[in-house]
Amino acid sequence: MVATPRKQFRVPAGLAIVGLGALWGAGFPAIDIVVEQLPPLGAAGIRYAVSGCIVLAYAAATTDRLLPKTWRELLGIAVIGGFMFGGYQAGLYMGTTYVSGAVASVVTTMSPVVAAVVAVPILGESRGILDIIGFFVGIAGVFVLSQPSVGTASVSSTAIGVGLVFLGTTLFAVGSVTIQLFDEELPAESLQGWAMVVGAGLLFFGAAARGEAVPALRSLSPLALGSLLYITLIAGAGGYLLYFRLVRRVGATETTLVAYLEPLSATFVSVVFFDQTLDETTVIGFLAVAAGFTLISRETMRHAVARLRESDTSEVRSSRNHGD
Repeated sequence: MVATPRKQFRVPAGLAIVGLGALWGAGFPAIDIVVEQLPPLGAAGIRYAVSGCIVLAYAAATTDRLLPKTWRELLGIAVIGGFMFGGYQAGLYMGTTYVSGAVASVVTTMSPVVAAVVAVPILGESRGILDIIGFFVGIAGVFVLSQPSVGTASVSSTAIGVGLVFLGTTLFAVGSVTIQLFDEELPAESLQGWAMVVGAGLLFFGAAARGEAVPALRSLSPLALGSLLYITLIAGAGGYLLYFRLVRRVGATETTLVAYLEPLSATFVSVVFFDQTLDETTVIGFLAVAAGFTLISRETMRHAVARLRESDTSEVRSSRNHGD
């Protein structure tokens, strides 16, 4: 007797990327809530210490190697941990104490714009006139979002917040470009897990240097505790595990589309669930930043969308064939 193969339900890759963008985007307003009751660096350290341990456990169970073997792999972990988890998260969490998560999410989409500029001296890449225009349009958007006070000597809290998030985003971009110099064979899950732990250690060190005192978790409101659990377990560990599956399924370039969806999710959650409003200046800044990273990433986006369509079409055909 021949067994009939069971149909396997698979979510289309495009839909999974939209879901991950929503998952990570909702984390920005959740950070908003967390930093109201927890010191920023300590909160970020807690998130990535727990998430890193979960990702490392996943790496131990699903990959062929957990530990780095070469100095280049250790250096790669240090670069990602220091720049992309330590420095970036420090700027993001500290900046979110001044600006909303929705604004912070838009500023972070400047990462590919800054990375395109940083890649010129580090990787020797060249850029055309549209890339240059995209960079300056994006920078103009960040300037608008900062809402500078004309004619005053003081710097507004909004400008400080946007500046901190942009600094963190710049560190993330530098790390994302620099890591391309270290092409080693350590599995991505292991690399990211160790980098999260390194980043968490740096964040805790920064928290101690700033004299941050983390209150007892029982003193947190239910909303703040739920938000901390969300960014740690769901958006943090769960989001990265879904990210790794998507990278294996459709590729790293295609998965970068997630970054373009995060501000939409963050803004939606902030406006619908937390009654935040967007003024005209913020909307103009949003559009300018979006135009900047669209110009810079136009080829990546076109290629990624085309590959996603091919992937989803081939999966539908494969599913039909198995069902025949």
